[in-house]
Amino acid sequence: MQFQNKNVKPRKRSYYRFSKNYPSRSGNIYAIGESRTRRKKEKRNRIIFYVSLVFVFAAVFLIASVMSKLSHRPIDSTSKGLAAQYDGQLKALEMPEEALGGGIAYDLFRTQLKTDKANAVEVVLKRADGNLNYNSDVQTAKEIGACTQAYENAWQTIGKLRADGYKIIVKLYCFEDPLAASMLKGSAVTVQDGTTVWLDDSAQNDGNPWLNPYSQAAQDYLYGIISECATGADVVMLNSVCFPTGKLTDTAFFLGEAESVESRNSVLHTFVAKAAELCGDTEIALCTDIGSALNGNEQLYSGSIFDSGALFNAVDFTGFESANEFSVGGTSSVGMDKATLISASIPLLNEKTEENYTTKGLLPIIDDEAYIKNLEELGINNYILIQKTDS
Repeated sequence: MQFQNKNVKPRKRSYYRFSKNYPSRSGNIYAIGESRTRRKKEKRNRIIFYVSLVFVFAAVFLIASVMSKLSHRPIDSTSKGLAAQYDGQLKALEMPEEALGGGIAYDLFRTQLKTDKANAVEVVLKRADGNLNYNSDVQTAKEIGACTQAYENAWQTIGKLRADGYKIIVKLYCFEDPLAASMLKGSAVTVQDGTTVWLDDSAQNDGNPWLNPYSQAAQDYLYGIISECATGADVVMLNSVCFPTGKLTDTAFFLGEAESVESRNSVLHTFVAKAAELCGDTEIALCTDIGSALNGNEQLYSGSIFDSGALFNAVDFTGFESANEFSVGGTSSVGMDKATLISASIPLLNEKTEENYTTKGLLPIIDDEAYIKNLEELGINNYILIQKTDS
């Protein structure tokens, strides 16, 4: 009874709409409803896919190879860090002392030179502690151990900078030299007895001895260092050409002063003039703080040293603080910021420079790039920029 109409066929329960595309056992060849067009299309797609993979792998390999070569490429010392054009104006950047040894510190500094568009470099070769940053041929320097902390590659590093076109300003501390004052007989400031070495503070407070500007031994030692450094420099900048500073200056005694025909101020001027003579064609700069440059300083110079035998007065603004008190053209410096001080003092310093017989130019020392614009607006294009360091 169930199938009384035997002419009607039952529906197949295994039917699926996609059965015409159902693959055969052979895999990619379709057994049902496959056309020649479909086969060609799939073959073409497979070819495009495999060719694309080849290109992708080739591109990845090429990029990886280029990046690897770049990461291992040495720094080209001949094509990077070339100096900005020198037009008679020194735009100098102070070099960190460790960069004298070469290596990564030197490479980083050269990058900074390029960024700051400098055309000159200030290099400290004689430090305030008396140690030299280079190996000296001066016999006295060897005898007192001044070269024990020297950088072996110092002159090679300076040579590379000069080859790149940078002017070299060599910075030398002079009478502030506790090492030579301790080791070189007859060179130190003493107390009244003429024998006991004087200290600028108590021994408990790590006071230091100073060289005596009247001492021939001290002068000869410094002249030897100055002459030696001048051969590798465009400018020799002399620091601490002065009598000592410190808490105990009232007890300082200077052997030779009583017998000398020169005053304290005169003996310092003579020292600078002799240094300039020894340097020959290498120019001399003399560094003073801004207060002393404007008004002189009785303790340090027994007057003014602004008109010395140096070509440049290197006026140091970096140590100024708003609490410092001195006269800026009749106005107190207390409360001034550095930008205001620069704007107020540069015209006064220009006037003093025009009145000088020997010193012809200003070389301000600053510690912020923002002050460069202040200087340029005042007609000063020479400067030394000291980078701020994290404490």
